[in-house]
Amino acid sequence: MTGAERRQAITTEIAERTGITETMIERLVRGFYAKVRTDAVLAPIFEARIRDWEPHLKQMFASRSR
Repeated sequence: MTGAERRQAITTEIAERTGITETMIERLVRGFYAKVRTDAVLAPIFEARIRDWEPHLKQMFASRSR
C-alpha cells in the first residue's frame, strides 16, 4: 500500500467513525474566521497580519499531503 493509499484509508475510516470530513473542517474554519473578522477585539489583530484571506484559509484547512 502506498502512502497515498494508506492516507486515504485512514481518512475514510475516520470519516466513517466520526462523521468528520474535510468539507466539514473547511466549513468550520471558514465560519470561525468569519466571526474573528467581525470581532471588535480580534479583527484588528488579524487584519494587521493577513492581507489576503483566501490563501491563509486554504492553508488552515488543507491536509498535509496537498
